[in-house]
Amino acid sequence: MDRKSIFAMLLVGLILILWKPYVDWVNPPAEEEATEAVTSDVAHSTRPEGLADIPESQPPARDQAAPVAPVPTTPEDTDTTAQAWFTADPFDAGEDVVIETPLYRATFDTRGARITSWIIKPTEPYLHKPPVLDLVRSRDQDQNLTLTAEIRGQRRIFNTGTKLFEASTKNLVLSETDSSGTVEFTLFLGPNTWYRETYVFHADRYAVDIYLESNGFGALTGAMQVAFGWGGGMAHTEPDTAQDLYYTEAFYLMGGEKETFKTKGKEVDEEIPMGNTRWVAQRSKYFLMALVPEKPAMGARMYTWPDERYKGKYLPKLFETDLLIGIPQGDLNRHITMYFGPLEQHAITAVDPTLEQTMSWGWPIIKPFSKIILWTLIFLHKYIPNYGLVLILFSIMIKLIVWPLTHKSYQSTKRMQMLQPLMKQIQAKYKSDPQKMNAEVMGLYKTYKVNPAGGCWPMLLQMPLLYGLFIVFRSTIELRNMPFVLWINDLSQPDVLFNLPFSIPLYGDHVAVLPFVMALSTFLQMRSTTTDPNQKMMAYMMPGMFIFLFNQFPSGLTLYYTLFNLLSWGQQKLMKVSDPGMEKAIDDAIADLEKHGKGKKGKKKQ
Repeated sequence: MDRKSIFAMLLVGLILILWKPYVDWVNPPAEEEATEAVTSDVAHSTRPEGLADIPESQPPARDQAAPVAPVPTTPEDTDTTAQAWFTADPFDAGEDVVIETPLYRATFDTRGARITSWIIKPTEPYLHKPPVLDLVRSRDQDQNLTLTAEIRGQRRIFNTGTKLFEASTKNLVLSETDSSGTVEFTLFLGPNTWYRETYVFHADRYAVDIYLESNGFGALTGAMQVAFGWGGGMAHTEPDTAQDLYYTEAFYLMGGEKETFKTKGKEVDEEIPMGNTRWVAQRSKYFLMALVPEKPAMGARMYTWPDERYKGKYLPKLFETDLLIGIPQGDLNRHITMYFGPLEQHAITAVDPTLEQTMSWGWPIIKPFSKIILWTLIFLHKYIPNYGLVLILFSIMIKLIVWPLTHKSYQSTKRMQMLQPLMKQIQAKYKSDPQKMNAEVMGLYKTYKVNPAGGCWPMLLQMPLLYGLFIVFRSTIELRNMPFVLWINDLSQPDVLFNLPFSIPLYGDHVAVLPFVMALSTFLQMRSTTTDPNQKMMAYMMPGMFIFLFNQFPSGLTLYYTLFNLLSWGQQKLMKVSDPGMEKAIDDAIADLEKHGKGKKGKKKQ
């Protein structure tokens, strides 16, 4: 590796290390830590007139809830019976409805037919820890509105999340031999006037079929549109909250393009894009909630607000993701599929192939590499039960694939080193004529068939592969909770040996072992390729920088890079590039230059 390449790597590493402190300096986070302030995770925040006893912990009201214009109040609105339809029922009146399947245990509340708990069972190794994996965030007084419908019309806004439903059963258990089971939540509003949500649960998948039906709503509200969605965000499941929040996002697919709801969660924000919407979704690092209508919806509603209980550096992102469904005839009859489970490629694409876009694949040029890497790891794991051993085998495979490129890079670097004495002679001879000097140097490259960029382009060709590895190891659920050996018990987390009673800037509050091993492998590799005494210091600085950089990275990623460095070092030892013919030609050229130089000096003296 030449001097410029080492300097470039050092510069990139410094940028990676200093970027976050720079962002925090430009946009400093709130100074207070978590407080006891109570806020609600209520998703639907528009407050209809006459709605009784709405708690103060509700999220702030939106300026514009949906593109439907209300008309003046009619005498019907003042009728006591009609008013009761739009009045919230008591909070403590709901009852639990429990659904048990081989994959999860869900709890609904008959008040609002909302989900209060969704516990994923440890059916896969990556789901074994923590013991209770609840994807629904904990809430004060269970005031979240998770799945709810907000029916909008010319006269009223009807929010199902505030009403008491009648459930067809209070307990549903599906075994592995069962195919599916159904629970109906019905809201009777008067003679021939009702609203119903029917949930069909399946024993072999996380997807749930939801059927929305109503009768008489046209007369009740002049209904024109329903916003059906999930509110309140998702629970954080990972010990590294910063990483969980980093991957927490909300999306919608409209016009064939995935759009991300861009927000930092620090203030109230809302988007109401209109157009054919294939799905809305929100994710954490490893889990996904998506709503996919059978027929495209007319639009989406994306909403967020700050969680006042947290004032620290990392703010939870609370999302409301709604499908906007037109009901010009005044009544509902729609089918929606809900996926609520692991962000696992096979499971989500079985619901809708386009849901794969919610996964982290990197830039378009990186995406094919990321997919191939993930497929290869999963395939190898079918035959090798330990993912640590899979990574060892995978690193050997990658080294064999890039061996020709690496060989070309080493060969080019070696030849450039051999040319250095001759280049110094030329520079000394033509130091007063830069144009002539450059021409002689280019002629030198041509004569000895040396490409000055020959040591760099093989590395550039490997960059999509290396970046794809970085993405896969950091964001795919397959490595979650996967142990290797000894203290390395989770390849998706740093291999922490012990925690520190304080936090070191850029380094963290724990000590991981693999970054030190990686630093040693980097030192061995750099020392074997560095011949210029002026570059020796780099062989000490770069490994130290990697210790700081990789201390927060997943141990699986650090393990792979460590193995790859050791294999590269071994390759350098095996491939001592030697070219005796070229060495002799260069020595003759240097002697010739020195002879001509002495001859000219002799003529001057005479």
